[in-house]
Amino acid sequence: MTGIENRRISAAEKRARVLQEKKEVEQQAITALENNKGRKAEKNKFIPSTKKSIILSFGGLSKREPLENILDAMKSNQMHGTFFATERELKKYTDNIHLIQSYGQDLAIGLTSIKGGGSSKEYVEQIIRVRKILKNQYGVETNIVRQLAQADNEDAIKEAISAMNCYWVDQGLNVVQSKQKDAKTVEEVINRIFGNRITSLNRNEIVFIRTDYYTDPDLAAAVMLAIKKDKINNITYHEYDRQLNEADKNDSSYQISSIKDVLEDTKHRYEYPVDTSCMPDDMKPDYHHTYITNQNFQEEFLKRYIGAPEITRADRMPGFTKKEVALADKTGLVKTAPPQTVFLTFDDWGHDDSINKILYVLRKHRVHATFFVITKNIEQNPNMLRAIVSEGNEVGSHTDHHVSMFGLDKRGRTYSIEDAKTYRDNIRSSYEKLAAVIGDVKIENGTRLALTRLLRPPQLYVSREGSAIALEEGFTYLVSGSGSAEDYGSVSMESLEGIMDHIVHKRNGEVRRGAIMVMHMSRTAIRTARALDILLTKNEQRPEGDPKKFKVGLLGDYLRDGYDQRMTTPKDMREKQIDY
Repeated sequence: MTGIENRRISAAEKRARVLQEKKEVEQQAITALENNKGRKAEKNKFIPSTKKSIILSFGGLSKREPLENILDAMKSNQMHGTFFATERELKKYTDNIHLIQSYGQDLAIGLTSIKGGGSSKEYVEQIIRVRKILKNQYGVETNIVRQLAQADNEDAIKEAISAMNCYWVDQGLNVVQSKQKDAKTVEEVINRIFGNRITSLNRNEIVFIRTDYYTDPDLAAAVMLAIKKDKINNITYHEYDRQLNEADKNDSSYQISSIKDVLEDTKHRYEYPVDTSCMPDDMKPDYHHTYITNQNFQEEFLKRYIGAPEITRADRMPGFTKKEVALADKTGLVKTAPPQTVFLTFDDWGHDDSINKILYVLRKHRVHATFFVITKNIEQNPNMLRAIVSEGNEVGSHTDHHVSMFGLDKRGRTYSIEDAKTYRDNIRSSYEKLAAVIGDVKIENGTRLALTRLLRPPQLYVSREGSAIALEEGFTYLVSGSGSAEDYGSVSMESLEGIMDHIVHKRNGEVRRGAIMVMHMSRTAIRTARALDILLTKNEQRPEGDPKKFKVGLLGDYLRDGYDQRMTTPKDMREKQIDY
């Protein structure tokens, strides 16, 4: 047999092997789709986890120089990420793929669109082929998939990814914008991505960077480092008595992780949305009070309304009679609070750079608080809400979109902002969203849920109609408070800490037992965490038995089981005027 004949046989054998492999892949795809029974995967813009991290992911691995710049920057800054490689890149740019591995970074499956839309079977076959190359040529086994280009048949991709039991990721933040290919500066890119409103990234949000897109080969790495500096490092809390520098770190810092890092950290992962069917009946989202009537409303409201010293006039409580206004609580105190006990509460919502710092301060001083959350944007960052309760804090509602029960015109006259149905939907949806994230979390050694049925009315305004709706919807107490730190408008750290101190202490220096301090977690409350840290540090330094030394309780431990705000105010709680 001649050499030419040998080569012909080898070529024939090669074609036969290719055909056989193709048939095997095709059969695997058919079997996988049959077993899948039409189920479809969902994209994940974040990973449901309370791990303190931000996730970096990359695509576009064809150009060596920008890729190497990114890898060098990641190595210098101890950053870990996931690099999505397509079938073509794995075959054509093997040196780049090996380079990524040499830096200790993760590889995952990059899925490309198929001309004409593609079928579920074709996308399953593509996943099988990429998996095989990753395993055989690079020693990598993974089920993490990202769609790297827009597809005409996304339903087919959803079914294919589900059939292959893969984890489908997208991005919460896409760093590469189509109009910025020729951008010259980091600032140009950053300003377009974030604008003025986004102050930090979200916990376990997936950031995507295409390494080979920018004309300037240094720009992708520079933008990545700028995001780390301005939108991740700023999440860390810096101790108030230390210099602000990079070395000053504590357990409030966020790691920069790969998708695999977060998925494998099962201690911090959770299922989202939560299965609320396992909640106690009176805590399920569809539970409503049926006993609120026109006849008993006054009794129930006065029992369940914890007021505020500044809400004293009838025009601030529309719909109520003068008698009801006169009888309504104006102390803002929890009357059954133990000696020396006060309550810390936070309103609104914010980015990680504000909330994470508050959590660190509470953790540092081993105290807990009640967070009254505006839920309008909670679905974009459920991990932060979950983190709040995972540290032993509790949560109440501050409505879905922070619309008060009524408004005031220029002449001080009241008017309805929302009709009854809209307001009902507003507060109902707020509780539903909270339950979907934290409905299964228990605190205090598993004795009760972290989610409460406490409602803080926006601006502390209450109307008769709005209060009745809230009670009908299952909220057990309407909680204002004895004093607001007004931290959203603080002018200095010293003045804010002084206001906080005055809320928890009487003029004679003794603890104002049962005081509820209202603070905020929004981006405007920039001094709140540090001022609270100072307040709590001073308190810890006081000796036991000092009448100024306070303890911190949780509202949910007292506003329950028949608590009635109509009870006589204890003598030690009575003050002629609480002036903040």
